[in-house]
Formats: sequence, structure tokens, C-alpha cells
Amino acid sequence: MSKENALDFLKQATDNSTLSEQVKEADETTKIVDLAKQHGFEFSEDDMKNAIPAIKEQAGFFGELAKAVLELFAPARDDYPATGVQPFTGELGRKH
Repeated sequence: MSKENALDFLKQATDNSTLSEQVKEADETTKIVDLAKQHGFEFSEDDMKNAIPAIKEQAGFFGELAKAVLELFAPARDDYPATGVQPFTGELGRKH
């Protein structure tokens, strides 16, 4: 298992439109790993996460497929958590 297997799987998916659509439609990281196993590629979710820097470097080659995979494996883009401290949006009062 390795990040090279993950990259090889994605390269194969770019050449196969059916496989490419299945990868894009995956809504969980485990579904991509399971789909890869069905096509003879063995790698873990961690291997795919380790391959993300290489995917970003080749984004022009992978195109939309890379975007779909990065959405699943990359950390959330939220600036703030759903709960907890939020940024101040009011006006500051003057002390007398």
C-alpha cells in the first residue's frame, strides 16, 4: 500500500470516464479506497492523504477529478467552528 498506488488509481480513473464519475460521486473516503480495491489498487486512506500534495501539483492533469478527491480528503475550509466563539460583529462602546 502506498501513495503511489493512490496516484496510479487516480491516473487510471482519468482515462476511464465511468470510473472517473464513480470517484466524483463518492461521498466518503472509504468509498474511494473500496472502489480502488475493486480495480486492483491497494492503498489506505492515509496513503491517499499523503498523496494530496502530489495531486495538488498535478491538478491541471487531473482536473475535476482531483478537485473531487481533495474535497473528501482535505481538511475543512471553515474559518470558525459551527459552535463556539464567533468573531465580534457589533460596535465598540465608549466608556465615560
